[in-house]
Amino acid sequence: MKTAMSPRPVQVVFASVAAGGGHHTVRDALLRATQAADPRGERVRAASWTSEAGFDGFYRWCVRHGLQGLMYFPTRFLSFAAWLAVFANPKLIRDAVALLRRAPPDLVVSTHLVLTSAFLVARWWVGVPTRVVGVIPDYGPPDPAFFPRFSVFRPDATWVNGEDTYRWIAEWGRASPGEVQLLGTVVTEDFSRVREELALAGGRTVALKTAWRARLQEDWPGMARVDVTKPTVAFYGGSGFSGSARPVVDRLLSSEDSSRFNVVVLCGRDDRLRASLNAAYGDRPGFAALGFLAHPLLAALYGLTDVPVMGSLAHSTLQELLETATGPLLVFRVIPGTEPPYLDYLARERLGAFEPEVERMTALVRAGVGLSPARQWTELADGYALRAWAVRDASLERAGRILELLARAARHPALSPGASIDHAA
Repeated sequence: MKTAMSPRPVQVVFASVAAGGGHHTVRDALLRATQAADPRGERVRAASWTSEAGFDGFYRWCVRHGLQGLMYFPTRFLSFAAWLAVFANPKLIRDAVALLRRAPPDLVVSTHLVLTSAFLVARWWVGVPTRVVGVIPDYGPPDPAFFPRFSVFRPDATWVNGEDTYRWIAEWGRASPGEVQLLGTVVTEDFSRVREELALAGGRTVALKTAWRARLQEDWPGMARVDVTKPTVAFYGGSGFSGSARPVVDRLLSSEDSSRFNVVVLCGRDDRLRASLNAAYGDRPGFAALGFLAHPLLAALYGLTDVPVMGSLAHSTLQELLETATGPLLVFRVIPGTEPPYLDYLARERLGAFEPEVERMTALVRAGVGLSPARQWTELADGYALRAWAVRDASLERAGRILELLARAARHPALSPGASIDHAA
C-alpha cells in the first residue's frame, strides 16, 4: 500500500566498457543478483549500461602482440594511472557526462577502473549527487591505481569479488572502514539448467551430451563432427587466449591416438584464429572451431566439456564453470606479469592447475581423457570435486546480500531496514 512517507526506489546503473568480456560478465552478474533479490523492482530500479568509448580494439591488439602486461604496468606503480588514462580518452568522459545529464541515477556501479574515474569526473562536471562504486574484478592484491592516496580521487565505495582481495585490503590499511565490500555472483539460468540436467542424469551422459551438441550444432554445423561417446577437450579464452594455446592444440591433434577424443576451440571474435584452425583441421572428425557464444550455447559447451583448458578467468566466469561442474581447470596462458594471484587462487582452492609448458600441458590433457598416466589429473579432479560446490555456495550466499551493499553505497531511504514500499512508484 502506498503511503505519504514511502520512498521511491533507488535508481542504480551497472556500468561497463568494452575492454575484454570479463567486465561485462561482472556487470551482468550484479544486475542478476539485484533482480533476484528484488524481482518486482520495489526497492531498486536497476539498469545495465555500456560505454561506446571502449578499449576493446586496443585490448585485442595488445593480446595479439603479447603486450597485455604493458597495459597494466602503470597501474602497478602509479596510483593516479587511471586518471591519466581517462583524460587520454575524452569520449569516455563524454559518455559518462551524457548519462548523468540525461537521467542522473542515485548510484553508478562501474566494473572498470578507468570508467570509474570517468564517472567521478562526470559527476563533478555535471554537479549531481550520484554516488559511484568501483568494482575490482581481479584476484589478490589490487593495483595502487584502485586506491589513490587522496580520497577525493576515489569512488564512494569499492566492491571486490575475491576473498583474498578483500582480506589483503583489510590488512593493507589504506582503505577506510566500510569502504570495501565483498561480492558474490549469480549466474544465468542457462548454466543453472545444465547443473540441474547433470543432477537428474547423474553425470555427463551420452544422452545429455547429444542434446547439448544439438543446441550448438544449430549455429555451428561443425559440431556435428564431435563424437559424444568420446571425451571432449575444450580450449576457452576466446580472442584473448585461445590463440596462445595453439601449440597444445597442434600437439594433441598430431598424436597417433587423436581419434580417441574431441578437440573444440572457442575462438571468440578472433576470426583469423578460427579461419586458421579450420584450414588446418576443419574436416577432421572430432574437431570444431567456434566463434563467440552467447550464454545458452556457452552453457551447452561447458556441459560437453570433460577437460577444460582456460585463459584468464573473471570471477563470474569461474562461477559459471563451477555451476556446470566443469573442471578441474587447466590453465596454459595468462596475462604476463599480472596473473599470479589468479593462479594462486586456483591452486589454493584446489580448482585447477597452471602448466605453461607445452609438453607437460599436453600430457596433462591426455591424462584427462584417459590416454596417459593419470595421477596428477586424479589429484586435480578429486580436489575440484571436494571444493567446487563449496566455493560456488559461498559466492551465492554473498550475492544474496546485494541489497545490503547497495544500501550502504547509495545511502537511500528505500534501502534502509524497515523502509515501507511504494508499490505505485
